[in-house]
Amino acid sequence: MTNREDTSQIARAAPSSLLDHPAWTRWGAHVAFWLMYLAVRTAAAAADPPDDATDFPYFVNRLLVVGSYFVTTAILLALIAGPRANRSNWARNLALVLGALAVAPITQYSEQFWPQMLAGFSPDPYPFVIYLFQFGWALPLWGLTQALLGYHFETMQQARAVSRAQSLAYDAQLRMLHYQINPHFLFNTLNAISTLVLEKRNDAAESMILKLAGFLRYSLDRQPTALANLSAELEAQRKYLEIEQTRFDEKLKVRFDVEPGLEHAKLPSLILQPILENAIKYAITPRVDGGLIEVSARRDGDVLRIVVEDDGPGLPGEETLPRRRGVGLANIRERLDLIYGPRAGLIARNRDPHGCRVEIHLPLEEELVRPTPAPALS
Repeated sequence: MTNREDTSQIARAAPSSLLDHPAWTRWGAHVAFWLMYLAVRTAAAAADPPDDATDFPYFVNRLLVVGSYFVTTAILLALIAGPRANRSNWARNLALVLGALAVAPITQYSEQFWPQMLAGFSPDPYPFVIYLFQFGWALPLWGLTQALLGYHFETMQQARAVSRAQSLAYDAQLRMLHYQINPHFLFNTLNAISTLVLEKRNDAAESMILKLAGFLRYSLDRQPTALANLSAELEAQRKYLEIEQTRFDEKLKVRFDVEPGLEHAKLPSLILQPILENAIKYAITPRVDGGLIEVSARRDGDVLRIVVEDDGPGLPGEETLPRRRGVGLANIRERLDLIYGPRAGLIARNRDPHGCRVEIHLPLEEELVRPTPAPALS
C-alpha cells in the first residue's frame, strides 16, 4: 500500500470529533450559558440581599425567570439553527444575535410575570434600556456565543470538506495513474516501442519513449489538490493520446479545439484522464475501423466548458449505464462538487446519430498562475 493510500485510509478511520455532534456542543453551551447566568444573578443578589428576603421566594423567582430566558432562546436556536443545531451560515449567525435582542420584550415580561404568579404582585417595570443593561445583556451575549459556535462548526465543516476533497483527489490520482502500474498497458507500449526498434524506426521509437516518460512524469509531479493550467493539462493528454495512437495506428484519430485565451484557465489536474480512458476503451478498442476523439474547450461567460466527444457506439441502456460511466466519472463529479460545489458538474449523454459526449463545466478562473511545466518531451 502506498503512503497516499495510508493517508487516505487513516483520514477515513479518524475517530469522530465534536464536529460529528454539533447538537451536543451547541445545546450543551446553551445549558451552560444560562446556568452561569443564573449563578451570576444569584451572586449579585447575595452581595446585596433585600430586606424582605424571608417574605418572598427570590431564588425560586430567579430560577423561573432564568428558565424563561432558557426556553425562549432554546426555541430561537431550534428555529434558526435547527433542532440538531447543525445549520449555520452568516445569515443564520446574524439572525441569532438579532433574534436574541428581538425576544427581549418577552424576557422582560417574565420579570413581571413570575412575581405576580408567586406572590400576587408585580415589581415596577424597568424602562427597556435599563432592563437591557441590568438583566437583558445576557441575550445578545448568548446570541453572540451561539453565532461564534455556528461559525466555528461551519469553518470546521469546510476544512473537513477540503480534507475529504484531498483524500478523493489522492484516490483519483491513483486511478489516473492506472497505466503506470498496469502491466497490460506497459506491455503494449513497450511492445510497440520494440516493434519500432526492430523495424529500425529509431526516431519514432525515441519519440514514443519520450512521450511515455513525459506523461508519466507529469502524472507523478501533480499535487492531487492542485489546479493546473489548461494548456499543461491538455498537453499531458496529448502525450497520452499520442501514445495510444502509436498502439492503434490509424484506428485512433484525435482533434483538439481550444478557444484562444484560455491557456491559463485553471482546472483540477488530471480531471480529463478517466474520460479519455473511457473513450479509448469503449469507442476505439472494440471497433475494427477505430474512431475519432475530439477535445474542445470554450468560454461561456464566467464558465469554462470542456467537452470530450467520440463517435463510438455511445452510452448503453439505463440497465447497463453504470458500466460505461464507471467509477472514474462518478469520482470526477464528486471531486468537482467538493471543490466548486453547485457551480461545477459533469454531464454524459449520447450524440446524434451515434457517439458519446461528456461535458465538464466549472468556474472560469483566469488569474495568472505560475506556469505548470507541460511534459514537452517529444
